[in-house]
Amino acid sequence: MRRVLLTLILFVQSASISSASELSVFHTASVGSNRSISLSLATGGPARDPAFDFDVVIALSELDNGGSVLYRDAGRHQASVRCVSPAMVRINSADYPIDLSALPGADWKHDLWAALCKAPVS
Repeated sequence: MRRVLLTLILFVQSASISSASELSVFHTASVGSNRSISLSLATGGPARDPAFDFDVVIALSELDNGGSVLYRDAGRHQASVRCVSPAMVRINSADYPIDLSALPGADWKHDLWAALCKAPVS
């Protein structure tokens, strides 16, 4: 049941991402006084590994202070996310535990986890 619910959440999130003109940004970091790096969900779906809930592709963009894209990384940065305890993000073969008490914006892995696992359900 949990897997069905998570798949439905991701489907709704993906539908809203594809209907928007921009990718769904889940983390932004300032670089100097006039640039920022944004991490966005490019694609996602149910995880192939049953220990995880989602497999996603992350897009990376550099923006100026006006929001114009200076650089868009063409790489496919893949990650897997586990919502339940122990909350975790896997990049390649490295597992990163998620500190659930972290403040939004402090760690991109926490923000990725929160974007997928704390998504509101209506």
